[in-house]
Amino acid sequence: MRTLLSISLALGFFMSQAQYDPEAKAVLDAMSNKYKSMNGFKAQFIQTINNPSAGLEEELEGNITVKGKRYKLDLLETQIFVNEDERWIYNAEFNEVMVVDVIPEEDEITPGNIFDLYKDGFKYVLMSEMANGDRVIELSPESLDKTYHKIRLIVDSRDALKSFTIFEKTGTQYGYQINDFQEMSSLTDGFFNFDPSMYDGIRVEDFRSN
Repeated sequence: MRTLLSISLALGFFMSQAQYDPEAKAVLDAMSNKYKSMNGFKAQFIQTINNPSAGLEEELEGNITVKGKRYKLDLLETQIFVNEDERWIYNAEFNEVMVVDVIPEEDEITPGNIFDLYKDGFKYVLMSEMANGDRVIELSPESLDKTYHKIRLIVDSRDALKSFTIFEKTGTQYGYQINDFQEMSSLTDGFFNFDPSMYDGIRVEDFRSN
């Protein structure tokens, strides 16, 4: 009985340690510090949406500029400006913009938090290291209430995030491949503010609380 108990306790300890893998944490910390040291950056990305059982397969190209929690996203005919308080969603086809308060949601994964997401409420494991130096890390949320059950990150040998995939419980996978990355040392906060006066005849739908 003592032997079986010892094995059981050792296995439990091993599994607990594996869920908070120190090797994975070292890679994640280095990645986080790399992006925190920058004033800002911009990148071109490819977004894929897949759900084989639902026959869903999409690929979209976009551009994003980030400074801290602020970001500007260009995707198809839509531009999204996010600062600390507001989110402006502009549709060029209809020349209209919707503005809402920024209310952080627990399930939300944004360009501003993806690099620090692992620090609160996640387990992490270094799954593999490829021949080219890329590291594959999987995050799993401690809470079972999340809409997703896993996030897979690929971090290259220079501690840059190459891609990440969100695995939803519905079976849908959202993938983001990051390309043409450029550090931006002179970005101002004002870059992330949308100015409707610059668009003639624009329709503004204002859903802010004040």
